[in-house]
Amino acid sequence: MDFRGPETADYANVKSLNQAFLLRLRNTSTGRHIRQQMPAPIQEVIRGLTDLHISRLAAAPFLLMSLREGDAGYWQALGSGETNLDLLEPGAGDVELGQLGVAGVAFLWQLARRDPYAARLVSGATLAWCEQLANDTLLGLLQRTASRRDLLQARLAGNADFWNKLLGSGLSSEADVRLAAQMAALQTVLTDHPAARYRPLRAAACSSVAPSLQVAGKRQR
Repeated sequence: MDFRGPETADYANVKSLNQAFLLRLRNTSTGRHIRQQMPAPIQEVIRGLTDLHISRLAAAPFLLMSLREGDAGYWQALGSGETNLDLLEPGAGDVELGQLGVAGVAFLWQLARRDPYAARLVSGATLAWCEQLANDTLLGLLQRTASRRDLLQARLAGNADFWNKLLGSGLSSEADVRLAAQMAALQTVLTDHPAARYRPLRAAACSSVAPSLQVAGKRQR
């Protein structure tokens, strides 16, 4: 199976999106409704993150924000126009999160069109979802998602072990410890969805990670 994986520039975009998401997630007002989906102890840690912590955590090799990639019903309804858009008096926080959601959709769309396996690796989505995204038009996607106030979520929001790993060892001052924790978290992302247990895809995704991350890691030092 020919699998190229994400490129260094893709990981740079992942880090940029992660940083923007974490800053909003930490914010008292902007990220409140997203934090509420997470265990209470995790919410407390996130509110106390420093800018340095956010910079370290943003370097994780996958998107910390979720576009509800695993919610087939949500995306089916979104594609058919069956969802009810809540457009009444959106607050400033909703606008910021909406812009971030659009940026995430656009990033995954272009990545999925180039390499759906790479899009799966950074989003944890199924291959079918990545291909469905790639088959749509960018304008159509943005028109259907730009005003959504329920699109963005924290990845695996209810998984305390996942977030404890990221907010523990994943924030270590030692780069090797951080990378090990973030790679372990990535494995959780890749195997969380039942469809992710399709072994050829899982093996291809896992085998592509190390070379790309080594390049990115050297540039960070």
